[in-house]
This record gives sequence, structure tokens and C-alpha cells, in this order.
Amino acid sequence: MQSIWITALMIVSMTLQPFTGTPERAASDHSFASSTLTEKAIPAFVYLDPLELKVILKTYEGSELIDTKVQTETIWAMEDFWAAYEGWTVEDQSIGEIVFQRQLVIA
Repeated sequence: MQSIWITALMIVSMTLQPFTGTPERAASDHSFASSTLTEKAIPAFVYLDPLELKVILKTYEGSELIDTKVQTETIWAMEDFWAAYEGWTVEDQSIGEIVFQRQLVIA
């Protein structure tokens, strides 16, 4: 019985304490968001230089390797890079290098 009274007393004392958090603002008031963004530095993981990748293109006919090309790509946007090699499959990938393969279909 005593533990019930202690629990009730703790709940009442917690609800009667003054609120010390950030005051509420109207939904149209964006001053809090804008002031926080301009005052603090937000870390960004943006590279200023393009990514340089060694790209190896292997062309197979059946199980036989018939052509290999090695080139260096300068990549500013990964979306553009993947779009350029849309018909290729990634065979291997490591830091600084990616190997693509494709199968020739001879009708």
C-alpha cells in the first residue's frame, strides 16, 4: 500500500513540475529552424574533386573472353556513371577499380 502512495506521489510531482524545454511555436513560424541552420555548421560528405575509377570492360562470347578494354573514368555524378554502363554487369569491384562484363548474343 505504501508503494502505491509513493508511486502516485512521484507521478503527481512529475506532472506539476514546470516545463523547461523549448517553447512551442506556431506551425507558420519557421524562425527556430532557420536560426538553427544558420548558426551551426552542418557536416556534409561532399567531395570537391571528381571520382577517378579504373574501368575494365570484359566481353564474353559464351564462356570465352573475346575482348578486354581498360579505361579511366572521371565521375562527377554516380547516376550518370551507372547509366553509361546500363547493359553491363558488375563482375568485380574494389577501391579505385570496377570490372564490368557482358555476354555477346550472336543470333
